[in-house]
Amino acid sequence: MDAWIKIVVVMIMFSALSMVMPLLLINPFYGLMIFGVLITLLVITLEPATGKAMAQVVVPIIIILFVFQVWISDFSFDDWMLLIIFGVLYLMFTMFTGGSSFVEGGFIDAKVSLKLFPLYGVAIFLSVLIDPTRQLTVYIMAGTVFCLMMLYFAFLRDYDKWPTYSQFKYADIHAVTDLNPKGKVKTGAEIWWARTSGPPIKAGEQVVIDHITGITMYVRRPDDISGMDQ
Repeated sequence: MDAWIKIVVVMIMFSALSMVMPLLLINPFYGLMIFGVLITLLVITLEPATGKAMAQVVVPIIIILFVFQVWISDFSFDDWMLLIIFGVLYLMFTMFTGGSSFVEGGFIDAKVSLKLFPLYGVAIFLSVLIDPTRQLTVYIMAGTVFCLMMLYFAFLRDYDKWPTYSQFKYADIHAVTDLNPKGKVKTGAEIWWARTSGPPIKAGEQVVIDHITGITMYVRRPDDISGMDQ
C-alpha cells in the first residue's frame, strides 16, 4: 500500500511540475521557488537512491532553465530575492548530493569552503554594485552551484562506496564534542567529523581510530579497542 501511495504522490508532483513550467517563463523568481518546493517534496517521498538519481537529472535542468529565463526576460531582483535564491539553490545542491537524505548532503570540506568564501563574497558584492538589476549576481550564484554539481558528479559521485582503511594507532586524538554517535575529534591542529560505533564518548576523552571512510573518522575508546584484540 505504501508503494502505491508513493506512486500517486510522485505522479501528482510531476503533474504540478508541468503546470509550474509556464510560471517559470513569466516570473523566473517565483518559478524557481515553487520548483524548489515541489522538487523537495518529490525527492523526500522517494527512496534515498531513487531520490538522489532523480535529483541529479532534474535539478541541473531546473537551474539551466532558470538562468535561461533570467537572461531572456530581463527580470530585476531585489536584495531579499537574492537571499531566497541562495537558499533554494543550496537546497537543490544538497538534494543533488544527498538524495532524499539531503539533510546530510553536501561534500565541500569546511576548511576549503572558508578559503573560497571570501572570493565568492567579493564577487557577489562587486556584481551587486556593477549590475543594478542583480542579474549578474544571480548568474554567479547559479553558475557556482552548477559547477559544484559537475565537480561532484565527476569526482565524488561514488563517495559512499570509497574504500575504508584501518589505522588503529594514531597519537593524541581526543573528542572536542560529545560523540553519540556523531561529533568531532581533534588530532594535532586538525578537526575531523567523527562517529563512534561503540558507547557514547564525552568531549575531552581520548580516542583511537577504528577506520576512516572518506573524510569521516570512525573512533572508539582505547579500552574498547584493547578488548577487541584480546
